[in-house]
Amino acid sequence: MVNSYRKGYKHLLIDINTLIHYELYNEYKYKGENCMNKILVLITSVLLSTSTLAMSGHVGIGTDYMWRGQTQSDHGLAVNFGLEQDLGGGFYVGNWNASVDLDGDRELESDFYGGVKKSFDSGFWFNAEYIAYRYSGENSDLLEFEERVYQIGYESFSYGKAEGVNGTQDFEWYNIGLPFISWADVNLVMGEWTDGREFKTLSLDWSLTDSLTLGLLVMDGVKEDDVAFSDAVSLHLTHNF
Repeated sequence: MVNSYRKGYKHLLIDINTLIHYELYNEYKYKGENCMNKILVLITSVLLSTSTLAMSGHVGIGTDYMWRGQTQSDHGLAVNFGLEQDLGGGFYVGNWNASVDLDGDRELESDFYGGVKKSFDSGFWFNAEYIAYRYSGENSDLLEFEERVYQIGYESFSYGKAEGVNGTQDFEWYNIGLPFISWADVNLVMGEWTDGREFKTLSLDWSLTDSLTLGLLVMDGVKEDDVAFSDAVSLHLTHNF
């Protein structure tokens, strides 16, 4: 088992090294491409294709896909699935996907990310990652962007900032967990974009089984007269594996 693991890991490193050199060559040849992003996507794809390292994942469905206070599915049903590879030492890479609605067309959002997370005995923790957001469909390149994300927290409280790359907006948020509520995992999130747009959400997650979770997400506009109840409240069912 040990020899097999090392052999597989060695071949994995060789594959990554080959891909990096190939992409650097193409970057020199075609200077308009973003080399760092291409390397990130390729490394993620290679790591997700191997079984030599620990991997986790999920698949889910929701009545809406809300992201930072904005619907990404025009308040309609959305499915999502993702895989994450633990590289050891707190490092990880992953891929998260979801159905979205772009101007009336159903498309696929596919996010590639990699980062590092560290926790300490004192209760403090931090996370730093790079995310590349990609979309299918015509003119999808106009929607694609990337972020550097930083988080620092103490137990169930955290502060995060997403820095947009190449001129896209920054986003800051606070997450307050309520660990004294034992019957559900409850979190209050308050966020703000660079242009001043703000939002608040309340999320509740119930563990139905060891792998199945039911979630409820309530937006801060639920009490506004011009906001439909179904547009401010959504249900989510997730299976983890």
